[in-house]
Amino acid sequence: MENNYLVFARKWRPQSFDEIIGQSQVTEPLKRAIELKRIMHAYVFSGPRGVGKTTTARVFAKALNCVNGPTTTPCNVCPACVEITNGTALDVTEIDGASNTGVDNIRDLRERVGLSAASSKYKVYIIDEVHMLSTSAFNALLKTLEEPPSHVIFIFATTEPEEIPQTILSRCQHFRFKRMPIDLIVHNLKDIAVKEKIECEEKAYYTVAKAADGALRDAQRIFDQLVTYAMGEKITDALSSEMLGEIDADILNGFIAGVVRKDVKAVMNVLEAVFDRGYNLQHLMANVIEAFRNILFIKTVDDKSMVEASEDQYEFLKKAGASLGRKEILYMLQKSLDTEYNVTKSSLPGIVLESFAADLIFYLGDTPAGESLIEQPTIKKQEKPAMPVKNAEQTKPAVKAPVDPEPMELMGDENEAAGAPGMMIIDEIQEEEEIKTITKDIIEKHWPTITERIRTKKEDDLATAMETAGVVSYEEPVLLITGENKFFTDKIKKQSEVIREALKEEFKKDFSINIFEKNEYNSKNRANRDVDAEEAKNNPTVRELSKIFKFSSVEVKKTGK
Repeated sequence: MENNYLVFARKWRPQSFDEIIGQSQVTEPLKRAIELKRIMHAYVFSGPRGVGKTTTARVFAKALNCVNGPTTTPCNVCPACVEITNGTALDVTEIDGASNTGVDNIRDLRERVGLSAASSKYKVYIIDEVHMLSTSAFNALLKTLEEPPSHVIFIFATTEPEEIPQTILSRCQHFRFKRMPIDLIVHNLKDIAVKEKIECEEKAYYTVAKAADGALRDAQRIFDQLVTYAMGEKITDALSSEMLGEIDADILNGFIAGVVRKDVKAVMNVLEAVFDRGYNLQHLMANVIEAFRNILFIKTVDDKSMVEASEDQYEFLKKAGASLGRKEILYMLQKSLDTEYNVTKSSLPGIVLESFAADLIFYLGDTPAGESLIEQPTIKKQEKPAMPVKNAEQTKPAVKAPVDPEPMELMGDENEAAGAPGMMIIDEIQEEEEIKTITKDIIEKHWPTITERIRTKKEDDLATAMETAGVVSYEEPVLLITGENKFFTDKIKKQSEVIREALKEEFKKDFSINIFEKNEYNSKNRANRDVDAEEAKNNPTVRELSKIFKFSSVEVKKTGK
């Protein structure tokens, strides 16, 4: 049975420079070279897989050998163009460098280079994965590459240009291809869907584009496979996630929302769904890291071009980060990076993940995060077949917490019956009880809030300096803090009155502030410790004890707040 089906990557392969997307840094110089008749004898096309290196080489060969050529717009109908498109052109030779690595293969090529072109203006040799050639093969190619016949052009395609000897690179023009942005991949997939009359959800395009990791060919391959998997039905995000084994967007968003809302129960329910569905935990952590990274960029620069996400996902992440400080987001991102490593090394990755989630929530627990702007996404439980029960009367149904509780429902009905106004009021009472006795730890926990108070006074530079400052000690009413560097320390010293006002607003008490540059303070503190240790070592009692226990050093520890 004859199979005439062409995969999308071949069927919709670009046939002209204008159809090549996302690589204008390559196509524009090549078009100018053709227009100015400055065509070099050797080129290197380097870049990731699936971004158009070989396709561009074919289009370039077509532009040179077209009946109207050399031209920047090959006609695609003349015999030369048709033969190159079909891969049957005698004067355009494609060689796989991975399977023709030896010097004998290059010697054979050298013999053929001297022959005239059969029917075209140029003989074009496209060597793919050229970095796989052996050292002796490169040496054999060197002389021919240096002084080739005027009708011969070499195009070397590679994913590892650093493996090509400098003697070869120095004789070629080097063009670097880049990874394809998600938006361009999505645009290409939508064009294919229109031409193929395929129905597809917006989110599904982004799921496929993210899975391709910058390779347009991979995206087209995955989309082709997804069309088959959908069996003619509309392609949904859930279907694409199912086929790819990707983390469902509701799972990821449920985790992020639960953390931001400081809802331990909701987050643990999300993780239970993750375990039930058998998701790869390392893959989940990679998605969490990307989400916190995107939240950080949205919080700091709010530039959509720097965040690879759909419109809906962008808005969700923007709302998620609205009630978080930048220091908190950085902490979450760093903990996520650490946890990804720990998950791969631990024999109990599930517990590592649960501990990570609890750590994030407890970190936010004592820091007022403001009103949450996001709702907890509903995570649908996978239905499981009912198990036969021997004695139904003795079996009690398992009671599970709802997956998407509302913020005020976490208190339960008993509190409402007792007249409790809700969790928000209880949090405020607990906060007041903590503030009655101010310690260094309490000040550190409130530091992000104090920084935000300063920022609301339109003191952004001071707030930035405060974010990097450290709380050293607190002996009422004296607060000792250190600046990260001299610039930040000077900024804090000059505007210490603004800091005092923010502290008073937060704790309802007056503070006296001592400020040191961090390195300066560490040097003084180290000198003081050395003096204290020397004095203790010369103490008569200590000298007598040293004779008995034979210790050579003394460490002095001071007690206090």
